[in-house]
Amino acid sequence: MKVLRAPRHAWSVALTLAALTAACTDDDAPEIIAPPALPGAVLSVQATTRADTVFVTWAGAAGVTSYRVDLSGGGDISKTATGLSATFTSADGLEDATSYTASVVAVGPGGETPGAQATVKTNFFPWDENYATSLHNTGQGMATYYYASKGGFEAQTGIPYPDLNCKTCHLPEYTGGCKSCHGTDSPELGAQVNASLTGVCKGCHSRQVAEANHYSDVHRSAGMGCMDCHTLGDVHGDGTAYASMNEADAIDVECESCHTQVENHLFHSSHADDIACAVCHTQSVISCYNCHFETEVYGKKKIAYGQLKDWNFLVNRDGKIHLGNFQSVKWGNETMVGIGPFYAHTISKNAVKGCGDCHHNAAVEQWFRDGAIEVVTWDASQGKLVNRKGFIPVPPDFDNGGLIFDFVDLDKVGGSVWSYLERGPDRAQILYATPLSAAQMQKMR
Repeated sequence: MKVLRAPRHAWSVALTLAALTAACTDDDAPEIIAPPALPGAVLSVQATTRADTVFVTWAGAAGVTSYRVDLSGGGDISKTATGLSATFTSADGLEDATSYTASVVAVGPGGETPGAQATVKTNFFPWDENYATSLHNTGQGMATYYYASKGGFEAQTGIPYPDLNCKTCHLPEYTGGCKSCHGTDSPELGAQVNASLTGVCKGCHSRQVAEANHYSDVHRSAGMGCMDCHTLGDVHGDGTAYASMNEADAIDVECESCHTQVENHLFHSSHADDIACAVCHTQSVISCYNCHFETEVYGKKKIAYGQLKDWNFLVNRDGKIHLGNFQSVKWGNETMVGIGPFYAHTISKNAVKGCGDCHHNAAVEQWFRDGAIEVVTWDASQGKLVNRKGFIPVPPDFDNGGLIFDFVDLDKVGGSVWSYLERGPDRAQILYATPLSAAQMQKMR
């Protein structure tokens, strides 16, 4: 009888199947790993802009480890965020006057999920929002110094500021707004003007024109113009209504904005912590002296004795000695001097030649000897006013005889002959600064 045998490979397959069947119990079944789930989509995105910045915020999504924020429209920009916001600035490549689409992509272990989008148009300087409160529009600085509530000349004249001819330059309804510089009430975004002392700035900033006529300046000599230092915030405002350009933060530019390092010099090592840069580097301030207020009120024009120069006044501001200046005015027999911090555009590398320019100078010695500094005196033999030269500290008793100014008067309103009026002032005011202390005066001695 012939025995039939299964083929060898059949036994092998059977054994293999048997082995697999034995091995494949419920406990040892192979694990089937599902791929990671995609993160949820971002459903809400907001994009806003101010100055040179775009702010993007969004609602969170599930299964997210991070977010990628894409700005497209100019040069494409991307940032990764783990929170729910991202900020883009011009330093990231953001461009002005550009429409951007902000997209937020959710990133998770399973990949990326595109989400909602938002659009925004950049406007690096929101002039239309800020100009209304800018000093160029409100003209508030001179009014602040004039108000009786601030110790100003209004207390002597009794005439409200809006009744003065000053309003033609210093009240918003008369300043001309955008048109005064741009030539139109609706300048286009990015519109430019000749912002220099030979352009639109010249019309109002006559003191700076006088500085340029009488003195050199390292910045002008280097070909720099007004807007190389001053920001658009200085010109068009930053959204805050300031009472004066001397108020903190009203003017952005400081010497340290560019001059982050100074050379190793005796003056720097001795005074960098207590004296502002401009004190030693300014050749002179220019002061318009003895405004004849009757001409302002009745003649509707400004007439003053003239411009006096070759001097620098010293005041305290922000914990340092700063440069100062003043305005002076007469009304009948009433006279006043108003003092404040000042910056002159007469900068020189070495304006101060030595310690004696400030220490133990004639003005300091006169205060210690006579109890007062004669700032402006009437020279009867020449029939004119003569001003002291050099550095003049504003002493602690500046408003009680510590500073002496001689005043003159015109022969008639709108006349041309000046004659001696009185030794004054009857009133002295200082805003946004303080006089030097007795201890500082002693150090100057």
